[in-house]
Amino acid sequence: MKESQLDKFRQAARELKTDQSDAAFEAVVNKIAHAPKLTQEQIKEFLRRQRNESGKD
Repeated sequence: MKESQLDKFRQAARELKTDQSDAAFEAVVNKIAHAPKLTQEQIKEFLRRQRNESGKD
């Protein structure tokens, strides 16, 4: 039997050990909503560090 897209999604969520509760979702949204806004220079520095770290492998 072929798995439906929903079944594949549920399996992936299980493998990632995600929490399906509304409280967990709200906590993540709240965390994102209250994160400090980065300046353009902070974003550029973050991307520079990401590139440098990925090149070390």
